[in-house]
Amino acid sequence: MFHKEGQKIILGTLFFVGGSFLILDNTIELQWLLKLIQLSLLGILVLILQFFRNPKRHTRHNDRQVIAPVDGKW
Repeated sequence: MFHKEGQKIILGTLFFVGGSFLILDNTIELQWLLKLIQLSLLGILVLILQFFRNPKRHTRHNDRQVIAPVDGKW
């Protein structure tokens, strides 16, 4: 599902976002600003998860083709 090289970064980002949610919830009283920051933090988490994704690929062996592992979404 995710590359093993990214596990520390994913876990660190998850703890950072979760901790930030708890801290910001107690410190910021403007609801629109709180929601804006929380959505931004969730966006960062989604970007990190998207970067380290490792989808399952089903390919057929063909000597006339090159398989590029970083070709985007299938």
